[in-house]
Amino acid sequence: MRFPKTQIIALVNQKGGCGKTTSAVAIAAGFAQLGYSVCLADTDPQCNATDSFGLRADSLVDEGAFTLADAYLKKRAAADIEYDFGNRFQGNLTLLPGNRGLGSVPLKLESELQIAIADGERTTLDADEMRTEQRQRLKRSLDTLRSKRDVVIIDTPPSLDFLMVSTLIAADWFIIPVFPSGYDLRGLELLMKTVAKVRERYNPGLRLAGVLLGNYDRTAILDKDIHEMLKKRFGGEVVFQTTIGRSVRMRDATVRGQTIFELPEAQAQAQQFLGLIQEMLNRGTKRPEQTTNPLPDESIFDKVSNG
Repeated sequence: MRFPKTQIIALVNQKGGCGKTTSAVAIAAGFAQLGYSVCLADTDPQCNATDSFGLRADSLVDEGAFTLADAYLKKRAAADIEYDFGNRFQGNLTLLPGNRGLGSVPLKLESELQIAIADGERTTLDADEMRTEQRQRLKRSLDTLRSKRDVVIIDTPPSLDFLMVSTLIAADWFIIPVFPSGYDLRGLELLMKTVAKVRERYNPGLRLAGVLLGNYDRTAILDKDIHEMLKKRFGGEVVFQTTIGRSVRMRDATVRGQTIFELPEAQAQAQQFLGLIQEMLNRGTKRPEQTTNPLPDESIFDKVSNG
């Protein structure tokens, strides 16, 4: 199965430690393993997705390579920023490297706006229009990969700030990774309210692909209870049937600068992510009447954000 056109998919959750980066890297590598042309974008100032490949974000900057900060500050096209791994992933995977300076991007853009007003190039009446343009810079950058890549996966920071909002504006779908914890569940309502505002103001086509439960122990009663709670609270069609088990293998892969698809000992975890990708393909390529596992209905936004 193939998506009919390039799909930009963000992994989002304002809470840290819920498996966003691990999942983003594994999903991107899994699509590459299946022969898809895929790009992974690292919008997190911590640059963990970049580091996961054995790259050092600071070294890339020192070498003069473009990073995602250039998409915001210099309006660079993603097609110019891509880091090519060569034959490492059969030539199917590229990276838009993170930059530890991404956290200061909102302040720099606000300064850019204020300087334009002070210089008389713009007036205060133009401020909202300029801020909207700044929020859309990531979208315009990633749009240069449409028709060039089959899939773009975006790893995001643990916040609901400028970087997250600009990611949601750029994305076609989003996935919410959670761990089996009550703390993880309580933040989902605020996230969905933010998504609803982004849909209303900037990106009405943004869809929820599903909630992904990771760090899951099938033998733990609490984990099973939270899995059922998720399905009851948000609807069974929202929660991916695939769960990602608790394992040290994924940490091992990160320490080695490899993906789980490059680590023979992590084949069980790799198969779990291939199962998840199959669900994603079923949801994204088939009409609701053609599958028992469709994309969640858009009424989920009202259901969750209204509590």
